[in-house]
Parts: sequence; structure tokens; C-alpha cells
Amino acid sequence: MEKAFRLIISTLFLASVVWLTGMVKVSAAPLNMPDGSVFDPVYYAETYKDLKTYYGYNAGALWKHYNECGKNEGRMPTASYNTVGWVAVMEDGGFFNPTFYAENNPDVVAACGSTDKALYKHYVNFGKAEHRQGYPGETFLTPGIINKNVPYPYYIRINRAACTVTVFGADEKGEYTVPYKAFVCSPGTDTPLGVFRSAQNARWLAFDGNQYGQYTKRIVNRIWFHSVMYNGKNPANLDWRAYNRLGTVCSHGCIRLEAGNAKWIYENCPVGTVVEIYDDAANPGPLGKPAAMKINGGDPRRGWDPTDPDPANPWLQ
Repeated sequence: MEKAFRLIISTLFLASVVWLTGMVKVSAAPLNMPDGSVFDPVYYAETYKDLKTYYGYNAGALWKHYNECGKNEGRMPTASYNTVGWVAVMEDGGFFNPTFYAENNPDVVAACGSTDKALYKHYVNFGKAEHRQGYPGETFLTPGIINKNVPYPYYIRINRAACTVTVFGADEKGEYTVPYKAFVCSPGTDTPLGVFRSAQNARWLAFDGNQYGQYTKRIVNRIWFHSVMYNGKNPANLDWRAYNRLGTVCSHGCIRLEAGNAKWIYENCPVGTVVEIYDDAANPGPLGKPAAMKINGGDPRRGWDPTDPDPANPWLQ
């Protein structure tokens, strides 16, 4: 209790410093990590003074340290690390804290009850539109504008009409204006337009007809990033004909990618990364539209995605 009190006091103090000086940027709201745990950059800096000396309260740098080193060193990402479900990932990829929601919306509790399910349902159907916060520190997204204090390394824009994905990094002001990577993709007519926070990863995703996608990340609801489909959960059974259609609008709504690019997003874009989907057929993006190679149906390597980094991939031999 005393430790939690100290954390609250330190967080409030830091928030005051930010307001008064504009020099320090911190995020007091714990955030979901790619492995489903929760990360609190303020707690991490306050708990591990050696890191604070080097990184201060730079949330992005602290998250990177935890992801690359801290977990293996046994460092704790948040004071509530062992509290399952403290911040839940919602169906649309957003975050939700039922306890916080109930405490701040007594009218909702009076009308709907206090169960997590009832509170979640109200938030999805009404609360978001009314700009009620679903978790501490939530900000409401406008296309192209996000909370700069959130420690996400990238912002992803999908041009549905041009079949391209462009990944943006942050500039010196914290704005996501720096084009970093571009991928060719295949969206579908059912791919929704809008701005979303990505949700969980899955190494393989099952589809109807015993087909699977590799290196998958959920964007919203049933819409995922994933590789081109495989006939079975086997990287040597690529549907090469579908692979040759990359760069066209041909999916059932998901965003199909080359395996190497899907793996990059899977490994480098944590849960909560903002994904914006828009249409602009005339302008594929600042880095243009890359081209995927075509696979010859007579090539014995046709069962493998040429970009798959798997050591067994014959394209790499």
C-alpha cells in the first residue's frame, strides 16, 4: 500500500512538472505489451534508478529496454504486473479498465450494473461516443493525431485503394511524420476505413478450408495483418497463386502481406499501435508501392514465400 501511495505521489508530481515546464513527457497510464502484460513507464523509471539515469521518463526508450533486456533481467513492468485483466484489450483493439470505468461513471453503474460485461457493453455502445474514458489516461483518436506520450515506435497507414502499407516513425517533435518502411499488400472490399489500435498477435491464424496465415496481428474485430494463406499450418505449403495476387484488392477484409513483412509488423509493432486505413488510389504513399515478385508455378520452391526468413526456405539457399 505504501509503495502504491509513493507511486501515485511521484506520478502526480511528474504530471505537475510536465504542466509547469513542458520539458518532461510521461504517460501515467499502464499500457498493454505485445505479450499481453502491462507496462507502466513511470513505474519502470521510478523503480529502476539506473535506467532513469540514462532514459529519464522517455516512455519509448523505457519500453524498448524492457522488451529487449528488462524481461530477461527479471525487472517488473508495472506495480500491478500479477493482476490479470487490469487493462483488457477490447474487440476493437482499444483498452478498458472496468474498475476505473465504474468509479468514474456512477450513472452507468446505476443504469447498467457493475459487472465487467455490462460496463464493457456500455462503453462500446455509448461510452466511447460520449468520450467517457475507458481506462486512465485514454485519449480519443483523430486520424493522424495520437497521444505523443504513448510509447509506440510506429504509426501504420494502410492505403486500401492503392494496396500499400506505410510505416511512420516519430520525428524530433514526437509527430509520426517520418516514412520508415513501405509494404505491398492485398486488402479487400470489406476492409474497414478508420483509425484503430491493434490488438493481439498470433503466430498462426486459422481460416476456413484448413488454410492458415503466418505472423498475424489483429487490427480490429476480425480484420488482421497476416501473410498470404498456407494450405495447412506449414510454411512449405504456400498458396502461391494467392501470393501472385499481392498488390490487388482480393482478400476477405484482412491485410495480406509477404511473410517477411508480416513478421516485421508482428515483432516490431506492439499491441496498441495505431493503424489508420484510408483510400487514395492516386497516391500510394511517400515511399511508393513496392512490388512483390511473382512465383512460377513450375518452380519447385513455389510452396515457400520467397521473403520468409525461415532457415529451411529454399529461396534463401
